[in-house]
Amino acid sequence: MIYRLEAVAKVYPSRGGDVTALGAVSFEVASGERVAVIGPSGAGKTTLFRLLNGTLRPSRGTLRFHDRDVAALSPRQARAMRRRIGTIHQQGLLVPSLSVLENTLCGALGSWSLLRAVRTAISPGRADLERAMAALAQVGLSDKRDARADELSGGQQQRVAIARLVMQDPEVILADEPFAALDPALTASIAALLGGLADAGRTLVCTLHDVALALRLFPRIIALRGGRVAFDLPSDAVSKGALDELYRGAPAAPLDLLPASPSPSPHEPTAAC
Repeated sequence: MIYRLEAVAKVYPSRGGDVTALGAVSFEVASGERVAVIGPSGAGKTTLFRLLNGTLRPSRGTLRFHDRDVAALSPRQARAMRRRIGTIHQQGLLVPSLSVLENTLCGALGSWSLLRAVRTAISPGRADLERAMAALAQVGLSDKRDARADELSGGQQQRVAIARLVMQDPEVILADEPFAALDPALTASIAALLGGLADAGRTLVCTLHDVALALRLFPRIIALRGGRVAFDLPSDAVSKGALDELYRGAPAAPLDLLPASPSPSPHEPTAAC
């Protein structure tokens, strides 16, 4: 089991009193699973995401990664955990002034010593360059190796972020709204790239606002509302009634996005993520 959450809560202090972002969340994610996390704004998706990638620790409850309590990890062990987890954000979070190739090389920083990182920044070794170029070829950006990251389109930046992930070679991919800023054609392209990485045996957990996309591309849906799990179901078992209840009172409830016909099997070509 990759993740096991047992009554996990996250509480933030504020001037007006403690704010509970997550309360008593429990679920498991097995190795190789593809899971979409949905829910209205403020449901706790971002907090959950930060707990899963190790940048936050629970206020209460137990979060286990490979059966090890994350809260009990030493700083060194926590860094080792984060090296095994690749994170993709909505905006890619590239270094704007670095080239596409340099941003891709950054994916391996977590596994390098400080000396090697400095040496690579000055003069990358042949093996590292070959790995980075292979990653860029995988996302179709070999010809952009010398372009600055801030010269790229949004879709190209997201592909560089995936190339950086390939360079990292994590066992878990956490993608936080990776399609939110993309048009439908680019969404299909990025979904195919992520799906290809997951097909290599990696675990994929993705937060999504687009309900139809989540149902179409992911075999399992975890829904959050008010910091708690509203339901945890196979995508073909998610009903319109469950979505009505999940997004009840939300300002932009995407209830009309529920497909009229059953979702395709996760093994069909369209199920890229």
